[in-house]
Amino acid sequence: MIGKWIRAGRRRRLLAKPPPREWGEWLPTAVLWYAGWSSEYREKLVANMRIFIAEKYWEGCDGLVVTDEMKFMIAAQACMMLTGVEGYCFEGVKTILVYPQQFRRKANDGLLEWHEWRSGEAWERGPIVLAWGDLVDGLDYGHNLVVHEFAHHVDGLNGSMSGRPWFKDRETERDWERVSREEMQLLREQTNLGVDTLLDPYGSTNRAEFFAVSSETFFELPKELRQHHPRLYDILSKVYGIDPAGWT
Repeated sequence: MIGKWIRAGRRRRLLAKPPPREWGEWLPTAVLWYAGWSSEYREKLVANMRIFIAEKYWEGCDGLVVTDEMKFMIAAQACMMLTGVEGYCFEGVKTILVYPQQFRRKANDGLLEWHEWRSGEAWERGPIVLAWGDLVDGLDYGHNLVVHEFAHHVDGLNGSMSGRPWFKDRETERDWERVSREEMQLLREQTNLGVDTLLDPYGSTNRAEFFAVSSETFFELPKELRQHHPRLYDILSKVYGIDPAGWT
């Protein structure tokens, strides 16, 4: 209780000051939908970004110096996801590690072990890891590395990153189980046939990756997702509390 009271006071003092002047120039470029947002959404985004940047521990890896502009870009993409969420500003993420480019990690399947290159990671109850080069290069058609990794965090808020995010009611939870299973199977079949898909084929890897990939498409290509995958779109709208297809 005391900790929450102290945090609330610290946030009030932080938000009483004006945001950096350059943010007004950067925001329309950093957030695709910002120009068409209501003043309420814009103010909420900026407030969450300021809290997000101030309360995370930022660390550059492999010699990278994390600049204010880098923090801004990551915060903008992450806090865009919170426009329909009340009372949460990714408090569960304490640390953000940023590499200049892809980083190498050990992987195994229980029998064999190998090294692979990664663009990002989300650790359960731990940091978010991002490759800055891929983050910038990946802001294109339907892809968003920050949204992908923070979607893993959202997925894990119920205790495990299993592709089964928390829902307020059992009916929506059952709908998600059915719809995500069917959509993931369709994605796998289309990928095997070489069909171009709106969703990244990587989403057919497992349930957790399907949720992360679907979240990317939900925020980056909402109108297309609603048109081609309406059931998936409707349930993601319940997860994030927003209807981005209405954004202009």
